[in-house]
Amino acid sequence: MKLLYILTHQIHNLTPLFRELSTKKNVDFKAIYWQKISSKYFDPEFNKIIDFGIDQFEGYSHECLFSEEKKKYDFSFFFKLKITVKIVKLLISSDYNTIIFHGYSFPHIFGLIIAKLFNKKTIMRSISYNLGKKNLLKKIIRFIYYRFANFFIDEYWTIHNLNEKFFLDFGAKKNSFVFIDHCQGEYSKLLSTNKNLLLNKEKFTNKYDLPNNKKFIFFGGRFIKRKNPEYLYDAFIEANLSNDWFLIMVGNGELKAKIEDKNRSNKLKNIKFLDFQDQKSLINFFTYSEILVLPSELGDTHGNIAAEAVQFGCALILSNMVGLRTECIDNKIGLVFDIENKNELVDHLRLLTKESKILANFQKNAFEFGKTKTPEHAANLIVQSLEL
Repeated sequence: MKLLYILTHQIHNLTPLFRELSTKKNVDFKAIYWQKISSKYFDPEFNKIIDFGIDQFEGYSHECLFSEEKKKYDFSFFFKLKITVKIVKLLISSDYNTIIFHGYSFPHIFGLIIAKLFNKKTIMRSISYNLGKKNLLKKIIRFIYYRFANFFIDEYWTIHNLNEKFFLDFGAKKNSFVFIDHCQGEYSKLLSTNKNLLLNKEKFTNKYDLPNNKKFIFFGGRFIKRKNPEYLYDAFIEANLSNDWFLIMVGNGELKAKIEDKNRSNKLKNIKFLDFQDQKSLINFFTYSEILVLPSELGDTHGNIAAEAVQFGCALILSNMVGLRTECIDNKIGLVFDIENKNELVDHLRLLTKESKILANFQKNAFEFGKTKTPEHAANLIVQSLEL
């Protein structure tokens, strides 16, 4: 089978999947990127140059429609027009018979139309859901746009219940859904290549100036409104946990300085703020954290870092705005709180830090659930679906 995957740029959680797909027999795989982004690029939400620490191009066939390396993404309207022309030309000349489009951007809509005209199978991978209040005009425009695009889609790769509902809301048929887990990270491969990446706890705590005798609650990511880090900071203080517990907040963004200033005023010693960490460094934070908290507001479509943390057996506390919320409950890997009710988050923090048996059970279930979030598992599901 000849499989073409079209997406806007290199996405660090998809690169391991592409590498894994390229190892499969009878799969001729190629990724098509709109643009070539440097491994060290400026992320506007992190508000700094970052590097996820993995090779974005090794181990699989790929092509960048514009090959000039960039430090910033370009998603401007005029760039999308140029991309549309490139995608149309590519699909007309390509002999790949199955085309996966990552997202509903308008160049992909034109790509869908051309693919269908040339009798190619079309698959949509849009990691989206449909929560939140929208005015009537926006609802109408969204409905027309997505409903039109869906006329040209043969199959939808879904990741969770909310994602399925998103497709259904715009006319997709459930019998065209294929569940393909959204994989995250390639930690087993990283550790098998270099076992020294995993530090013992003493070396880990010494490296980051952390207490060696504490249990860690972890937040990692962008310090922006959508990720809601201040909400967790305030809830952690209100919870007034025992001295055994310590909050680690890792990442960067526009809200970080504000929260750090607040913490200096509060003179709290059981909270530590650290810089952005790459995939290799995160191994140790996941390994030595008991709980990962993701307090996101509307817009966190999946909860990627939660899908990473469970692979190391971290219990989860998620807001009801995180895409993984249903799976968190159904698989008993943690607790979900209502974003409108901070007291519920406070109660969840108190419960999991006081009830060791409940915490241990969530952690055990999380580790098992994490096995479904690997690139190997996702690649196997893709091959099985295409063979059928």
